[in-house]
Amino acid sequence: MGEPAIAFRGVTYRAQGRVLLGPLDLEVRPWETLVLLGRSGSGKTTALKLINRLLEESEGAVLVNGRPTREWDVITLRRHIGYVIQETGLFPHYSVERNVGLIPRLLGKPEPEIRERVDSMLRLVDLDPQEFRRRYPHQLSGGQRQRVGVARALAGDPEILLMDEPFGALDPLSRAEVQRQFLEVQKRVRKTTVLVTHDVGEALLLANRIALLEGGKLLGIYSLPEFLESSDKTVAAYRAAWSGNLQFPGDDCHGGIP
Repeated sequence: MGEPAIAFRGVTYRAQGRVLLGPLDLEVRPWETLVLLGRSGSGKTTALKLINRLLEESEGAVLVNGRPTREWDVITLRRHIGYVIQETGLFPHYSVERNVGLIPRLLGKPEPEIRERVDSMLRLVDLDPQEFRRRYPHQLSGGQRQRVGVARALAGDPEILLMDEPFGALDPLSRAEVQRQFLEVQKRVRKTTVLVTHDVGEALLLANRIALLEGGKLLGIYSLPEFLESSDKTVAAYRAAWSGNLQFPGDDCHGGIP
């Protein structure tokens, strides 16, 4: 498979004398969508924040493109990484155009190129630039704000996309719509993606592989068939807790790598 895009090598994270995560050994393959699945307090978001150095490991090393994150200039590292959170993090006093164009502008791109990139990213997430670029976040629905958040995360053309419960605040219909839109986007841009969720159905819909975390420990990494067929008691409990009928997309629209 070659060198992993992201790797955790014996990583432990402590806070106030408590081990919140680890020791963790985990690899994320280029262009895949790896879902970190687990209940609240399992260490999912901690692991995600270690990748872009919002937190720093207490022991071990997190590697991005084979290089420990501690050896990266933190600004350079974060320019390689798009970050999407549950409430999108959009600046309320910025228009959609200014929000999406933020990273290209910080990168010093010329204004005509920024406008073109903004329009391209809005079209990518199925928002008409003519209709949406001058709107403000309060003028958007929850699903539209989340799409703008994804567009902004991709505007700098990062190699890696981190997503922390990105669809959790949406109503069920909007959530399903934006999840499907994400699959279409991932099919087209093929980013290495790490997505945090506690929702089993979302994990099964969006993941190439699922990393199951419990109490700061990695219980296992599963392909979708492995997760659905595993006899592990914890995996079985997650399956039992999952309700509803999930319609899996065809191979042609699944994100990441087959």
